[in-house]
Amino acid sequence: MSIKLRIATFNLMNLDDRRDRRPILEERIPILRPQLVRLDADILCLQEVCGQHEHGSRMRLDAMNLLLECTPYEGYKRISSLDETTGEVFENHNLVILSRYEIAEHHQYMHDYAPSPRYQKVTAQPEEHEARKISWERPILHAKVLLPNNMTADVINLHLKSRRPTNIQGHKLNERTWKTASGWAEGVFISSTKTQAP
Repeated sequence: MSIKLRIATFNLMNLDDRRDRRPILEERIPILRPQLVRLDADILCLQEVCGQHEHGSRMRLDAMNLLLECTPYEGYKRISSLDETTGEVFENHNLVILSRYEIAEHHQYMHDYAPSPRYQKVTAQPEEHEARKISWERPILHAKVLLPNNMTADVINLHLKSRRPTNIQGHKLNERTWKTASGWAEGVFISSTKTQAP
């Protein structure tokens, strides 16, 4: 038996409920929610979902839950990326997979198949004397979804780091302004390394 399966992906661009982040969540929901509903996805992969917490509580995806209220996705099965040191969602750049169908198993990959490369910065000031690890910045989220025809679908949600140059000590005037082309170029190289899938 064949089935029609609709899979969609959507980058929510730092979905958060912080009052200092513009536009605020209350302004974004009326625009984002209809777009997600219109996708009518059986499986929806989301990127850039921020975590929230109140003092002393665990990090949660409250902003995303508010966005999904009163949509079909509210009742979907879901998995998200987790900080392996805390077991909680990350503060920024979480991945989420929502599925109409059961999720049989799921995995998160970081350095499971390739160790962190080591690199010694050439232009750093003060000079670096040894190579240091360059970790992948974001994990890969993988779900095995059970379909009604007794088949499974392997779904991968991946959000690569932007190519914005990594900070090289001694080469920036401020967050957005570089003093040297050499520092900027090495920062681009390191960011490119961080985007490589594990």
